[in-house]
Amino acid sequence: MFTFLQMLSSNILTQPAYFIGIMVFIGLLAMKKPFHEALAGFIKTAVGFFILTIGSGGLTSTFKPIIDALGTKFQMEAAVVDTYFLMGQMYGDTGLFSIEGAVVWTMFAFAVSIAVNFILVILNKWTRCRTLYVTGHMLQGYTTLMMWLVYLVCPAARNMGFTILFGTLCGVWAAVGSNITVEATQNLTGGAGFAIGHQEMLGIWFTDKIAGFFGKPEDSVENIQLPGFLSIFKDNVVSTAILMTIFFGGLMLVIGEPAMREIDSTFTATTLFIVYIITKCIYFSVYMYILLAGVRMFVAELMKAFEGISQKLIKGSMPAVDCAVAFNYAHPNVPLIGFIFGFFGQIIAIAGLLIFKSPLFLVPGFVPLFFDNATIAIYANKRGGKNAAILCSILNGLFQVLISFVMIMFVKGVGGYSLSAWPAFFDNNTFFAGLMVVIHFVGPYGGAIIAIIALLALNQLYYRKHKAVYYNHIKEN
Repeated sequence: MFTFLQMLSSNILTQPAYFIGIMVFIGLLAMKKPFHEALAGFIKTAVGFFILTIGSGGLTSTFKPIIDALGTKFQMEAAVVDTYFLMGQMYGDTGLFSIEGAVVWTMFAFAVSIAVNFILVILNKWTRCRTLYVTGHMLQGYTTLMMWLVYLVCPAARNMGFTILFGTLCGVWAAVGSNITVEATQNLTGGAGFAIGHQEMLGIWFTDKIAGFFGKPEDSVENIQLPGFLSIFKDNVVSTAILMTIFFGGLMLVIGEPAMREIDSTFTATTLFIVYIITKCIYFSVYMYILLAGVRMFVAELMKAFEGISQKLIKGSMPAVDCAVAFNYAHPNVPLIGFIFGFFGQIIAIAGLLIFKSPLFLVPGFVPLFFDNATIAIYANKRGGKNAAILCSILNGLFQVLISFVMIMFVKGVGGYSLSAWPAFFDNNTFFAGLMVVIHFVGPYGGAIIAIIALLALNQLYYRKHKAVYYNHIKEN
């Protein structure tokens, strides 16, 4: 029996593709779907995850020679302000797979977080948690990412006991974090009956509170005429290629052709330096596209199972959906304003770090730069018009870079591990960054328990403040 369990653990449970695929398979069967549909769900999930790992491996292999050359020539390190670059490192040989048991633990924590979120919503009469976090890919992403980061700064957390506790914490955060976006989102959408389940839930709440101080809602971004060419930045493939060419292309020019030839064996003698630079930068976009294609494939199956189960078990709950859904309730200019001025904020912060001779060079990444800042701008514009959208985006861009710098240096200082990126969404920069620091100094169990109690208590206070309208969505639906 022990041999069988050991074989199951080493061959199935340590493979995220199979673990999540089995969860989808069971979920679809629980929904009384035919066996062949459940099997198809398992296959698509597994294939999607393997595609993700191919993309993440490609990003790592493209990124590494540039980092090595930068370190050799200038004694500097570089990192990207982007979630998926960090996922690439996490699923690489030096990430989760380098820590014995970590793959099983993180996947188990994800399963626990789903269960806890469901339980809190089922018991909403007492917990006051109204929102079911149906964006399962986000829950899976930040549960595994943050647990891995906690392992790096606190080795004492590397066990199954803390895994269960951290999974519980992530489930509580999913319920409470999405819950505090309800009123802001109802105001934005005119009572559409959904919340946001993403990585800027605290950012939405905070923006909704402060945006009114910066301007008037009637002075909206809609009145701004933007140049038509800026629409190209809506395309992830194009924007990633342009951003990487500007930053990594510029970086390779500074490093110089001789240093790059010495470090990178793929830089052949017949290849022109300018062609090498363009190819490298476009490959960032290629591998990002592959990675996101894999994410989309397994996410589609995961959400199908997740939403189906929630509809059957928890009637009257409010779904917490992807932040991109909010884009439908804003003028097309608003997300672009968020992107442009968030980028401007990041450039100011990067320039400041270089002026003060930072040992770390940070490169903007598309995912948090666009989605985090676009979402912040949408909610800011609703409360405070264009001034609020612009100022909040600039401040958030500054914040994304500065916190990325602090946390990458923190992980290296206390864990001795060099991160290739930081997942610079608002919640990661605030709640989870603070949690990592607390866990390091207080200890894994004490830090997690304090966070769980605080979140549940704050949710009760939030309920008391909004008691009169708290369950209006049930009547509306």
